[in-house]
Amino acid sequence: NEQGETLKRRECMKNYKIILVALCFICIFSCSKTETKKSIKYKDGVYKSFANIKDDWGGTAEVEIKIEEGKIVECTFLSYEKNGNLKGPEYGKVDGVIKNVGLYKIAQASILRAAEYGQKLIETQNIDDVDVIAGASISYKLFKDAVENALQDAKEN
Repeated sequence: NEQGETLKRRECMKNYKIILVALCFICIFSCSKTETKKSIKYKDGVYKSFANIKDDWGGTAEVEIKIEEGKIVECTFLSYEKNGNLKGPEYGKVDGVIKNVGLYKIAQASILRAAEYGQKLIETQNIDDVDVIAGASISYKLFKDAVENALQDAKEN
């Protein structure tokens, strides 16, 4: 009976140590990640950049970011078709005609959802904290690339 109690205590202490070590790791990695985010400082100004990558159809994207007092206060995201036309009401049409209503609706919905990325960046102040929006995941890749390019110019050394 006494040996059983001793074994229970040892097992409990072992579990306690495992939990304590896990919590320490979580704290260390959380703290270091937070400090990295805080250490990035931006110069005030307006920064524009195109994505260096293309979407699946050869289109590209552009961002314009305004920074005041070291914070992102405005972010505009524009997507362009392969031919250079801004993705707007014509996006998803074939030769100016809606030939597939379903695909047209998907194309138009992706433009609306992608437009939310700029506000998300303002809210989070960090591109790595902007989540992919369903229906605009391809646009996210372009947005992230363009933002990273623009903010590279804005970083204080």
